[in-house]
Amino acid sequence: MKIKKDVLIQKMGDTFVAYDNETSTLHEFNEIGFLILLGIEKKKSKQEIIKEIVSKHKVSKNKAEGDYEEFVEILKTKDLIVGKK
Repeated sequence: MKIKKDVLIQKMGDTFVAYDNETSTLHEFNEIGFLILLGIEKKKSKQEIIKEIVSKHKVSKNKAEGDYEEFVEILKTKDLIVGKK
């Protein structure tokens, strides 16, 4: 799984965004969503991303896994990522 080539992700002040150049659409995310996007961009495994969420946000592994799965589905719906989980 990877971020589409026309998608730029960045932090703008306290806001986390992904801009899709292909559709000229700006998507805003929370910090955990941004962490997942960065992990995908850096080609980290699902487990590496989940471990980082647990470590940085002091949530359970089950909660982090659920957040990851839910957010990946959102990214697919918004057509921001391609490939398999």
